[in-house]
Amino acid sequence: MKRDKQAWMLIAGMLVSWAALLTVSSGLWQAQAQNRPAQPSAAGAGSQPPLDELQRSNRIDSYWLVAKDGAARGETLYFYKCWTCHNQYTIQAQYGDKAPFLRLQDLYQRPKLNSGQPVSDAAVIEQIKNGSGGMPSFRTNMPDADIADLVSYLKSGRCCVEGDNPPSNPWYVAEKQKWPVQTATKGGARGMVQIPTGESPEGIMVQLIAQNNVRTTVYAQEDGSFEFPAMQAGSYTLRIAKPLEYKPYRRDGVRIDGATRLPNIALERVTKSEDLPATPAILSQLSGSEMLWNLPGTNFEKQVFNSGCGCHSYQQTFRNRFDERSWRVIVNRMTHYSGATLINPGQGRVEDGAKEEVLVKWLTRVRGPDSVDMPVQPFPRPRGSSTRVVITEYELPRVLISPHDVHGDSQGNIWYSSHKTPYVGKLDPKTGIITEYKVPLIPGALPGTHRVWVE
Repeated sequence: MKRDKQAWMLIAGMLVSWAALLTVSSGLWQAQAQNRPAQPSAAGAGSQPPLDELQRSNRIDSYWLVAKDGAARGETLYFYKCWTCHNQYTIQAQYGDKAPFLRLQDLYQRPKLNSGQPVSDAAVIEQIKNGSGGMPSFRTNMPDADIADLVSYLKSGRCCVEGDNPPSNPWYVAEKQKWPVQTATKGGARGMVQIPTGESPEGIMVQLIAQNNVRTTVYAQEDGSFEFPAMQAGSYTLRIAKPLEYKPYRRDGVRIDGATRLPNIALERVTKSEDLPATPAILSQLSGSEMLWNLPGTNFEKQVFNSGCGCHSYQQTFRNRFDERSWRVIVNRMTHYSGATLINPGQGRVEDGAKEEVLVKWLTRVRGPDSVDMPVQPFPRPRGSSTRVVITEYELPRVLISPHDVHGDSQGNIWYSSHKTPYVGKLDPKTGIITEYKVPLIPGALPGTHRVWVE
């Protein structure tokens, strides 16, 4: 009994690091000359908050994981929009001898598209916009700038990503910037969060970003006070990690040395109303459950969605807008194909056809070409004992790897698997340094590992 209790205490203590690692969507702009892009700390005017370029969810929803534009950003778009169907593993398994026609790495060296049209930018763009057969129409899902970046990638020498060599993450600098991560839970910088309009600051997430880009987040208590763990003396970026109804707050070059007393953080509301404007900056901060709760629809429609689309986060679905034909193509593929990265026909769940139609109709209504986002309300922030936690986030050496599972070893290291690449990694939580290992590729098999378990 005593041993079991100790084991569970150890697991509970490691869960925060594991969860943080799973949520890391590492990667910023390779064009940035420094580790972090410069941005004014003052909040912008007006009802719409400025885009916080340190907010991970903003970068994910904007497809900025590798770059802000051009072929490098097109690689991210390809990964999210095209890879699931246009990868050599799925194509070979499904189409055999016809596979070369669906692989796109030599698209611009061919005389014609599968449709019979001569290959040109105009023809490729039209194909992307209109779709065909089992391909959704991206006309209402991708603005012209997205399509231009995707076409640039298709024409580049890097197309098309197959998982063998995922892009490096320019924000992973732990090996070059030696910077020990905190080991305690208190004793560091402290301060107060103040809200002049009178709301309780309890549950506000306050974050310090170290020079190795490891992020440490704590919560404001009922009186607005917060306290960080003891951290190495030096310069940090101080920010509010998830401002939601408040305008972004950020200060660069904050000097921390022991129990430094930080200046009070005063937050300004985005709007006086309890309803928040459905701007991209605010929508990207909502959890999947919050997004589902704010969307119109009956309980039955939302339950059908929850039961049919619960394999992945809701954000993957809700950040898209398709017409009815395209939603039907996607729902069919998600329900009648295998529930894995290598999705083969006839290996999926057997769904009620009537429920599938309900799902298609509802998605078209709430995430279709003519759907309009209404003002939103976030869930209440954490209270009480839920705020007594320290969250640590680490950068990974590569992006677009789909990290999947994590597991701790007896030395305190955290191992993670990559769902779409041959890499596995070992994180040293004390330093943020990650050691990568490349699993040998098996000919004809999908690269990547699902589960990881340390004996």
